[in-house]
Amino acid sequence: MAAYAITGRREEYAGIPWFWSNQGTIKLQIAGLSTGHDRTLVRADPERGKHSVLYYRGDRILAADCVNSPLDFMAVRGALSKGQSIPYEAAGDPSVQLKSVTVDPAALVAAD
Repeated sequence: MAAYAITGRREEYAGIPWFWSNQGTIKLQIAGLSTGHDRTLVRADPERGKHSVLYYRGDRILAADCVNSPLDFMAVRGALSKGQSIPYEAAGDPSVQLKSVTVDPAALVAAD
């Protein structure tokens, strides 16, 4: 990006925002931006101290806030970086790995 700025070339940043922080025994990981969401879904495993909040606009996943849920974080971050989504209904079962239900958004439209 710095080289583009020096040469005057413009290119929009295409990366997916993400963040992580360790707070004692808690690992917080965030992927995407939740701005503009119209619904949320909470996946929780209280016995293991894990939970994730998934943010959606319509049928598209926008972001996830994950606490001690690195597999959810990686699945959402991977889906967002590939322009894919995770169906809301499929994500509701916390025993299902999100990466196993990731789909191309065109498949969501075709299913309607």
